Amino acid sequence: MPEATLPTFSGHPSLVPAPEDIQQGYELSLEHRRVRGAEVRLFTFPGGSQDTARTVLCLPGLGASGRSFAPMWPLASERRFLLWTPPVATPLTHTPLQWNLASLTHPDAGLPERFALVGSSFGSLVSIAFALAHPERVKALVLVSPVASVHRVRRWALALSTLVRMPKPFAYLFAPTVARVLGGRFLPAEGRAEIVREARRLSPLELLRRLEDILEADYLDALERLRVPTLIIHGARDLLVPLSYARDVAARIPGSRLEVLREASHLPYMSHTPAFNAFVDDFLSRHDT
Repeated sequence: MPEATLPTFSGHPSLVPAPEDIQQGYELSLEHRRVRGAEVRLFTFPGGSQDTARTVLCLPGLGASGRSFAPMWPLASERRFLLWTPPVATPLTHTPLQWNLASLTHPDAGLPERFALVGSSFGSLVSIAFALAHPERVKALVLVSPVASVHRVRRWALALSTLVRMPKPFAYLFAPTVARVLGGRFLPAEGRAEIVREARRLSPLELLRRLEDILEADYLDALERLRVPTLIIHGARDLLVPLSYARDVAARIPGSRLEVLREASHLPYMSHTPAFNAFVDDFLSRHDT
């Protein structure tokens, strides 16, 4: 498997581009799908595999888009990656978690009958809930910085993440700092800019609703019912979800595998791409057939 090398962002690390600007290395194909009355942005890798039998669906974190998984492009030559982005404002008839769960099974989502599932942070919460409800549809499950219960999430870090939504100029002063803290010191500048830019697209109400989903979630006791091959990847320097929590999640899921990236924080697929991709590639090679 070739190692990913993202181009270097030429701007100053603290600067955040306008919403229409896309960082180098994050230029992906985009399809807009109307699912259950709301628009989903679905990113794919240009020139990537179109083998639906080897589909990998990626669910992003709280304020990120599917584009945040762009560093996984070296894996796309053998697998069909669909990088799912929930609507900027999910319908008020459901919580964001409920809406995503119902949408992933809806015919308009256009997903194959079975697929591998990669979920990061809030996306891991959606992934866990989906795998528990529909284990027959999940060939393999990858949980990144897993969130299964707020009891194991550092609440001060959740509060810090809300600074991304503060009005200008406050947001422009603090949002890059928030991204730096969550991403860790090895997160490239283009990755920080990507996270901040996408977070600013999210409405304050939607952010609050997703945070409420996290604050109300408690799937710990249900994890022992998971019968899906599961890989957990966690950064030892994660300031939002402690490493001890990832170990607890791994201990509760029968047969799961835990890989720890010692220098990574909350976004290891963006900050420690080669090692992250190697773990995922090895795991999916064993379980996504």
